[in-house]
Amino acid sequence: MMIQGLAVLNYPNYNYEHWQGTLIVIGVAVICCIFNTFLARKLPLVEGTVLILHVLGFFAIMIPLWILAPRASASDVFTQFTDPGWNSNGLACLVGILSPTVSLLGSDAATHMSEVKIS
Repeated sequence: MMIQGLAVLNYPNYNYEHWQGTLIVIGVAVICCIFNTFLARKLPLVEGTVLILHVLGFFAIMIPLWILAPRASASDVFTQFTDPGWNSNGLACLVGILSPTVSLLGSDAATHMSEVKIS
């Protein structure tokens, strides 16, 4: 659990147990059920707020990276390849393409679920 991982990271004396993770999952599920049952009318407000935070967070991360990151020439970026020790450019390519592929899986799954025609 990420919540327990953060607790261990910030409090070294914290001794996590599996039952604590189970209680966290149950608590999150109960909060989601209560929100979806009683506060469903507030969902568009929450979604709009999260959208604004997402866009602002994107710029808050990208602008410092753009300004503070080291620069490389275009020829260095597109013509120089470094073997990380695997002795296989194919494996390096497939490992490199894994991250963008996984990041698009969630939106792709939602798109296909919305395509389902209910008769």
